[in-house]
Parts: sequence; C-alpha cells; structure tokens
Amino acid sequence: MYNKIKLLLAGAIFFCSCTSNNDGNTGNTSISTSKEVDNMANYLTMKINGQEWKADHEIIGSFHPKGYDDAIIIAGSKGPKDKNEQTFNLTLYKTDGPGVFEIKSGNKENNIIQLAGLSEQQYIYGSMMGFNVKVNITKASNNPTIIEANFEGEMTGNASDKLILTEGQFYYHE
Repeated sequence: MYNKIKLLLAGAIFFCSCTSNNDGNTGNTSISTSKEVDNMANYLTMKINGQEWKADHEIIGSFHPKGYDDAIIIAGSKGPKDKNEQTFNLTLYKTDGPGVFEIKSGNKENNIIQLAGLSEQQYIYGSMMGFNVKVNITKASNNPTIIEANFEGEMTGNASDKLILTEGQFYYHE
C-alpha cells in the first residue's frame, strides 16, 4: 500500500521537504466499525468547474503512515493507466485527527493538494502552481484505517487557469 502512496505523491513530495517524527502513536479517534461501515465502498468524488469527477481506481486513504509527519493522505485516480490517467492527492501534515483545515500555497506545514493529468496541455493543478482549499476531516483512525472528508476550494494550473472544486467527498475504509 505504501508503494502506491509513494507513487501518487511523488510529485508533491518532490516539492515538499518533510521530516518524520512519528513515534508509532496513532492518535486514534473513536470510530464505529459496524457492518454498515464495513460494507461501504471507498470513493473520491468532486465537481470541477461544475463537472463531476470521480476516481475509479487506486483510491487510497492513510492516517499517520510511517515515514510521514502525522499525515492524513487522500488519493485517487481516474481513467486509463497511461498518459491520460488523472491523479488526485491531498496530504495534510502535523494533524492529530479530525478537524477543519484551510490550506493555501506556501503553508508552514507543507500541506498539499494537486490534480495531475487533466489534459495534455493542463497537466498540473495545485501543488507548486497554487491552491486555496478548505478540508473538513470528519473521521480519521488506524486499525482499521478509516478516513472521511469533504473539501472545496480552488487550484491554479500550469496555464495560470483555475479549477473550482465543490462537493469534494472522500471515504476510505481498509
């Protein structure tokens, strides 16, 4: 699983300098593990400039993984696994668990959001290009890993255009 996370986050990590001080404590929150929760499918959806975007593979969530500074990782991909694949990731560092996070370019925690591969001309949004996003983590735990979040905001692209993200929703249960 960590290899997938590293692959999806390679672009973000390249632009961030982050150190790990994770001592193995998970800071778990109390989460129900009922059959209903266990049977929910993982998903990552949002509207981009009013158009629905839905990850159809490699939906990944992680809470305080080893090698990251108390991070919450949200990621997913859409489309064929070739040059047309679109990958999305959102990484919050130095988080204890659920909460509301307003992240902007240049933030001191090195939090990052990016969408790559939207088109051949528009290949990167967010990350070092710029972003201003509000993220609400409503559930976060380890053993089992459960992450639930919603988000909205904007990301600037390599062509200086902006994507408006609305109705962003994420659910992951391992």
